[in-house]
Amino acid sequence: MVRKKESSVKEVKKTMERKLVKLKRGYYTYLDGKAKYIAYQLSKGKPVTKLILDYVKELYGAAKSEKLFADKDEAFEAAYHNPISSDLEFLIARALYYYSTDYMDLGWKIFLRRQVGKTAPDIRVEYNKETLGIIEIKAKAGWIQPVFSERRYEKDKEKFEDGEGVYDPDVLIAGFRNKLEKYCHNYGIKADQVFVLLPSLILVHRKKLTLKVDDYENFFSKNSELPKDSLILLSTNLLLDLGASPARKDYQATDRFEKMVAKLTRLSKT
Repeated sequence: MVRKKESSVKEVKKTMERKLVKLKRGYYTYLDGKAKYIAYQLSKGKPVTKLILDYVKELYGAAKSEKLFADKDEAFEAAYHNPISSDLEFLIARALYYYSTDYMDLGWKIFLRRQVGKTAPDIRVEYNKETLGIIEIKAKAGWIQPVFSERRYEKDKEKFEDGEGVYDPDVLIAGFRNKLEKYCHNYGIKADQVFVLLPSLILVHRKKLTLKVDDYENFFSKNSELPKDSLILLSTNLLLDLGASPARKDYQATDRFEKMVAKLTRLSKT
């Protein structure tokens, strides 16, 4: 009787596991289809940044699914939602894969969070066993706000020196810069082959500030020691919150993603 019960429990677990795998596979198959469409549009020379912003907005909507249960019952509340960074990395990596393989025949190999030595870039693009570029993906600026904002740096530095802050922004910036330097050294590439993709500066900018996009780009370049063009900012709307389901007219999309892909394409043809 005990053995039969144990067997029954194991079977239930296996069934649940199969269902979860199937659901997860369906989710990533959906994202993969979106990535392929981005690649197709890119191959036709069409702008795709608005599409990417659309899909980032979808990712945030999906990540808030827990809230559906809270809306149904006052006895349950949920403020947490799953981070979307890994899914955004997957979307961009697969778009580059399809762009090279299905539409442009570029011969790229795309590495997604693949560790080599002591580094594991979010996305690495390789051609003929040589690295063409590395892309770090940030869904939001989050903990690296001082890298982009001098005002945030000054405030965090003051708090740290007063004993109120938990970290020294100088140490944070140095760690971020060292990681990028390791990429250049380990993969034999120049600084202008390292990119940081960020949908918007919503967490960095404050409504009362008079700072412009250029101010944040300059501070980023100073702290990262990368060219300004290495910041692949998808929107110039400093208050764009994709988690709040904004209208498309508010996107103020850039063409920096398209320019980055064009640069990687040129590098593989030289």
